[in-house]
Amino acid sequence: MKLLVLRLSKMIGIDTNILTRTFLEDDEVQAKTAQNFLKNHVNHKIFISSYAILEFAWVLKVKKFTRQEIYGAIINLIDNSGFIIGHQDIIISAAEKYIKGKADFADYMIISEGETNSVNNFVSFDKEIVQEIKSASYP
Repeated sequence: MKLLVLRLSKMIGIDTNILTRTFLEDDEVQAKTAQNFLKNHVNHKIFISSYAILEFAWVLKVKKFTRQEIYGAIINLIDNSGFIIGHQDIIISAAEKYIKGKADFADYMIISEGETNSVNNFVSFDKEIVQEIKSASYP
């Protein structure tokens, strides 16, 4: 299978489907293509958007991965020196909350981004996340 490449700059950005196919290996052709792409570009910086990480976490949840497995997958991406992670500080903060909490990774992304932007009040219909925020020591 051939990948479509749109040249935007010197850094290479990858979509969520490259992450998921590489990690899940659930489509043999796409997984091999994605893995070969990453191997062939090991000397390049690869940009992964925070939104791609958010979507990646959601896909893993849908595929019934545990919180620990999802957390580990996110941390492995962050720890890979070949990757530049968009809003890495927010991703790390959200991952640390996620592994300790009960809400979805997306909720912790929203909370962590809010903290980064000095949000000191949080409004939601989601009683569980509001209760968790009340009982947690979030700044």
